Amino acid sequence: MDIPSLLLDSIGEEEKIVSRVLVASGTHMITTTERVFIHREEGIINSEIFEEYGLNVDQISIFSDKRKARVVLNYGLEGMREFSLYAKYYDRVVDPLVRGVLKATGVVEPGELIRHVYRYGQLTVVLTDKQFLKHIGVALWSRDYENFNYEDVSRVDIEKGGVSAEILIEYKGRMQRIKTDKERARLICVQARNGLALYKGYKDYQEYEKMIPSILGDGTIDKIVPSVFADSVDAIPKITDGNQMIIAEEELETEGPTHIKTMTIQTKLLQLEASIATHREDTEKKIREIKDLLEDL
Repeated sequence: MDIPSLLLDSIGEEEKIVSRVLVASGTHMITTTERVFIHREEGIINSEIFEEYGLNVDQISIFSDKRKARVVLNYGLEGMREFSLYAKYYDRVVDPLVRGVLKATGVVEPGELIRHVYRYGQLTVVLTDKQFLKHIGVALWSRDYENFNYEDVSRVDIEKGGVSAEILIEYKGRMQRIKTDKERARLICVQARNGLALYKGYKDYQEYEKMIPSILGDGTIDKIVPSVFADSVDAIPKITDGNQMIIAEEELETEGPTHIKTMTIQTKLLQLEASIATHREDTEKKIREIKDLLEDL
């Protein structure tokens, strides 16, 4: 990652750089575990301008119209600050800003890996290697969030509705629901299941799910009965930890050659669907970045 030498000199030993993204022609947003810098290069006089903003905030919001987007940082009693960028760069700043705020405010511990950041409408979901984080509201993130530590999560399911779906998290014996559209709910559910299984020490969610009765069969906690959502919940593809690639591994109840063939086809379709859902957003994001770079030439 190419970081200006002037900025490197101002970063402390314990402060780590999270990301560097283009937000305008000649302008980059550089995020660390404590601060965000707006770095502008003035080509005519060959000078550099830095704007610095702390990320230990009570709330961070992004307001966007067709041309401009404003990032507003609320520091509570210390007031608010903001900076602007082109609206077309909105999507690329969400992930690094959320990561930076979570690290600066101590929501995630040192060494805790943030695997995925999702922003859909007024829903922000963050998956780490230890917990599932949820924030709902106009703000991108604030101190009014919910977290579900994998230590206390028993299972993750999905329940389909009309055009929407609900992610179901069994947390401390109670079912928590998160509503979003079907495709996004499926993607989040797949990744959350994978994270839960890895945290529990299993290679995938299928292996973990088989062991749930024995894990909870020591008399300290009631055994979890087969999912109460079995009639309404689609089977979710399982994924391994290798490169975060999705691998559908449905359990097949064989009833004969025709049934085996049908289920095999369904499994392959699930595998393809899950893979497309996982990588579509990354691909679209890269395409937008390439187009933006071409426009700036």
